[in-house]
Amino acid sequence: MQQFKHVECKNYIHIDVDKGMCALTKEYVPMDGEGSFACPKFVPMPACGNCKNFKKPDNYGVGTCQGLAKEDWAYSTCGAQGCEGYEEGK
Repeated sequence: MQQFKHVECKNYIHIDVDKGMCALTKEYVPMDGEGSFACPKFVPMPACGNCKNFKKPDNYGVGTCQGLAKEDWAYSTCGAQGCEGYEEGK
């Protein structure tokens, strides 16, 4: 089972390079390291790797986006909050 981090959650608010805040609990949470694993209320943030149109990722997480007019490569970790071709769920 994959362990997600706070920074990958839809409820994570970036504060600086080291930490963020949970929009639900209003508590500071670390971006990485000790205490950075997500809580049970985790909701995946829209990202290319979570999209139905993201295909054939390699070992580095680079795959193909097939959800836009022109097929192109994309990183699995790239944020997709404003992407017109994003379709949730894999």
